[in-house]
Order: sequence, then structure tokens, then C-alpha cells
Amino acid sequence: MATYQTTYTNAPPKGLHGQIASEEKCNKISRTVENLGGVRFGQPVQRGAADHGVVPFAAGGEFIGIAVLNPAVPADVLVPDSYPRYFTGAFMTMGTMYVTAGGAVAQGDAVFYNTLTHRYVNAAGTDIVGPIPDAVFDTSGANGAIVEIALRLRASAPAA
Repeated sequence: MATYQTTYTNAPPKGLHGQIASEEKCNKISRTVENLGGVRFGQPVQRGAADHGVVPFAAGGEFIGIAVLNPAVPADVLVPDSYPRYFTGAFMTMGTMYVTAGGAVAQGDAVFYNTLTHRYVNAAGTDIVGPIPDAVFDTSGANGAIVEIALRLRASAPAA
């Protein structure tokens, strides 16, 4: 029988980008991905053109939720770690999720998404959408750290 893992780190990662952090009050909906490039795990989405369709969140769009990590999704060669076009995915509308920080963030900060780096930040800027409605950073961290965001669970940060 093959051995799959023989070494372990002293500090395993606390989570993965797009992974549900806890089920404290979690709600997810199923929606069909409409856009050609798919939707990455952990990416915010908005209503699409079709009934129950979604596309990546953009300025002026109606925010729906955040794509939940699902290791059972068939890998896409062009955009790995994503729901491909026409796939039905799970999108969190309320709950806590692990995401990757795109800069230093602090608990309670407003949540924005960088569409180029696919990381979450706490301020507006070029290629950044948001703030994500009713979302706050639930933990602090530096650039590249896995942090938690709370969606519709905590007092919202003021809009930047």
C-alpha cells in the first residue's frame, strides 16, 4: 500500500482561501456561473443576466455572496481552484470565511476585493471592488496571511 504523507509541519495552515471558517450562522446558496473565466473560490459575485446566475462582483453590481471552496469541483486547466462556466457552485451569503489578505488588515476593517491579485484588502483603490456589504475582517493579518472575514454577522464597518 502506498504511503501518502510521511511528514507533518509544526504549525499546519489555519485555513484555505475560500474555505468556510465556522458554521456559527452560515448560509449558502446555489447559483450557476455565467462568465467564460469562471468564478474563483473565495471570489465575491453579483447577480448575472439569467435566473440564478452569477458573475464576478464588479463596481455597481448587486453583491450576492462569496464562492465557497469545493475540492470536488473538476479542475479547470485555465483557471484552477474555481467554478467553471455553467457549473453550479455554492456561494456564502452569511457566515465566516478564510481569505488571503492583500495587505495589512485589522479586525473590524471594511472588506474590499482586489480583482487582479484575488486577495482581500481594507481600502478602495485601482482594480479593487467594494466595500463588500455587511462584511468585516474578523481577524488581523499581514499581506499574504490567511485571515477571516465575517459576512452579515457583525456590526458593519463604515464605508470608506
